Amino acid sequence: MALGKGQEVGGHLKIISQEEIRKATNNYDPDLIGARPPDANVYTAVLDDRLVFIKTPAKLDPNPELADLFLTELSILMALHHENLNEAYGCCLETYIPMIVYPYKLKSKDCTVLHQYLHGDLVLKWKNRLIVVTQVAYALSYMHNALSKPVVHRDVKSYGILIDSLFNVTLANVAYSVSITPGKNEQRFPVHGTPGYIDPEYIITREVTEKCDVYSFGVLMLEVLTGMNPTEMARCGRDLVVEFVSKAETSEGFKEMVDNDVLEGGDMIELQRFSRLALKCVANKGEECPSMISVVEELWEMNTR
Repeated sequence: MALGKGQEVGGHLKIISQEEIRKATNNYDPDLIGARPPDANVYTAVLDDRLVFIKTPAKLDPNPELADLFLTELSILMALHHENLNEAYGCCLETYIPMIVYPYKLKSKDCTVLHQYLHGDLVLKWKNRLIVVTQVAYALSYMHNALSKPVVHRDVKSYGILIDSLFNVTLANVAYSVSITPGKNEQRFPVHGTPGYIDPEYIITREVTEKCDVYSFGVLMLEVLTGMNPTEMARCGRDLVVEFVSKAETSEGFKEMVDNDVLEGGDMIELQRFSRLALKCVANKGEECPSMISVVEELWEMNTR
């Protein structure tokens, strides 16, 4: 309602019964689970003769906080419509925590998360990494600028980015998203996000701005460039941004930080330009960060060279 200024937002939302969800997931067959975000399972299934994702709580026990997150995600998805963002096809309201059904928007049936390409057995060449990152930037730019109030994602990470075999991207996990009022001071919220990606300024001030996403996106860019895992590093008391800044000042240090697959397929001038843009995004102060529109423009130029 806030996003639409009291007017109706989104299109028709299909109401789905719990029995339909049970049949589509083959009685919640764990073999159909394609992703496990916190406190949830995401099944790949067929419903109404179409391929869908079905998000259910990991446990069906009453949980007011989790119910609120699912409802928030549902309302956000009803207001946002972009080719690189999840959308809501339907929901089940028969359980305490609503279950959400998303249309399968990717162009091939082979789908995984970006995290698997960067930290698993799959290989992602530099040009395809650049294409994927650019699509994520499109989605965030849309969230920040398309509606009357900017929507801040607050949990940008490689595990929340779906990617198919043709390198088409869907940005998911909008449960922690919030809409903010431009120019209004002290819009403070509890800190949410994934360790290693969270803007340090947000942790200190608890003030949500578009910069929260810009910083996380900058960390994602460094993750794509280096192949290093920000969350695993954070668990060990390390910080990807700090390490990259300290080591990448010299040419040799830069090469040492960059992933070997990237070095083999990327032009050094282009890689350095990419890293400079990433470092702008992770600036200490919000006013020093570029907007996602500016980020998209520069990434677009890099894609068309």
